[in-house]
Amino acid sequence: MPKRATLVRLREEERAAFLQVTKRRKSGQQLVLRARIVLAAGKGKSNVTIAQELSMSVETVCLWRDRWATGQPSDLKDRGVEER
Repeated sequence: MPKRATLVRLREEERAAFLQVTKRRKSGQQLVLRARIVLAAGKGKSNVTIAQELSMSVETVCLWRDRWATGQPSDLKDRGVEER
């Protein structure tokens, strides 16, 4: 049985920060891909769908989705999305 995708909830300011990262010309490609993964996960898309849309492996999507979801303790709220 496949693992259920980790639920990702984004606050409006996080969503806006991720969108800004994806639109900046100086953002690194890896950072942009990670931002797109988290944005899509925040919209409720499945890991398989995200992987297909971004032409990457499901394992990579799972990794970054899980890292974002588990790396959100309250002490990280003062950090920007890039630092997290």
